[in-house]
Amino acid sequence: MDMIAPSRFLVVEGPIDRILGSHRTTDVSITEHTSSRPGTAGAAHQTETHTFVNTSREFVMLLEVKGRTLKLVSDDYIVAAEGDVVRALCLPTHNGPLVVKDWHNRTRSIRFRNVPRPLAGVAANIVWTIILMIAGVGAVLGFRKESHAFFPTLIGVALLVASALLAAATVQKASALAQAHAELDRLG
Repeated sequence: MDMIAPSRFLVVEGPIDRILGSHRTTDVSITEHTSSRPGTAGAAHQTETHTFVNTSREFVMLLEVKGRTLKLVSDDYIVAAEGDVVRALCLPTHNGPLVVKDWHNRTRSIRFRNVPRPLAGVAANIVWTIILMIAGVGAVLGFRKESHAFFPTLIGVALLVASALLAAATVQKASALAQAHAELDRLG
């Protein structure tokens, strides 16, 4: 019998109860709301304050679905309204809203994923790995016949080691992104 590993993603499905806040430009906005948590003893209310600092051109929306606060981030315009039926695959955060990684607004037939593709997520690392490797090889080979070659050679070796470490981290990051996509595909 195959055992399916537990997912790190949380599935939240249902209608949007309310939109708590949103912004579509570079700004800072503070949203405070009081919500009751289902399943708690008595009428327990909790006040949460969320601060958005949006430093790039992206669209962010805080919304509540089935008593859970979701943070939806996209680089494209977000269309959602109270009452829309949605399915979101989210990553929990330590002390904040659930971060949506895969979004499907079933009412409006809008779907997107907020996880970079493995190659796109590591492209800068690949470029820096190549630059460090070329500089390291150049330093080692360029100064090998000099009488004072110890320090340039040492610097070249350090650049090559840094290149190897960055390459290993790049492979690990690309693998993690590929696994995240596979898990989202399995759950979606």
